[in-house]
Amino acid sequence: MIKLVAFDWNGTLLSDTAPTLRAENEALRAVGLKPITILKFRQTFDIPIMTYWKALGLSELVLKRHMQTIEDVFHLNYEKFANQARTRAGAKELLVYLGGHKIQSVIYSNHNIPNIHRQLVRLDIGKFICKILANDIGENKQVMERHKEKRLLEFIRERGFSPRQVISIGDTEEEIQVGKQYGYHTVAITGGYNTTSRLKKQHPDFLIHNLAEVKGIIKKLNNA
Repeated sequence: MIKLVAFDWNGTLLSDTAPTLRAENEALRAVGLKPITILKFRQTFDIPIMTYWKALGLSELVLKRHMQTIEDVFHLNYEKFANQARTRAGAKELLVYLGGHKIQSVIYSNHNIPNIHRQLVRLDIGKFICKILANDIGENKQVMERHKEKRLLEFIRERGFSPRQVISIGDTEEEIQVGKQYGYHTVAITGGYNTTSRLKKQHPDFLIHNLAEVKGIIKKLNNA
């Protein structure tokens, strides 16, 4: 039986791909670089962020000189732009369903806890989330490494769940890879930070376009 759904935040629960791209382009312009298209963003975005920057063609010299400026300008603009973002289609419907069926929901994210919490309050969905597994303000490990799966693993062990009682949902390759590494069920959602073709290459257990589709996935898994 499914006991836990672990949601990525950016691009998965929060529909912030466009605000993220706007903030990213502000950061690139700030250091004299050309803006990118949403297709280019989806084709290249990755964690660690350093991998993504290099995929955009940023040289070691540019990163050495301007990495902090890129980070600062991005975060300054992102939080402003994200205030207009809504939840992904079907998010509230799914969260209500999970709560009604005693299935816990957590967020595991490369973003930071205070700003995720602020958006949860604004969007009135915080009551459905039992834990935010994310960074503290100023913690930027995701620039150089992947690490959010470690917080999720610790939470799962604390609650005594088995891997097959967990679903990992995300809009990037990272969440699929995490799920496969630790034995969780994997659900990839299109329309976020990665192209559909990139998601398909990772062979998620399920590929969806609307979060409400997860209700049917849970029923299928519970009846298997």
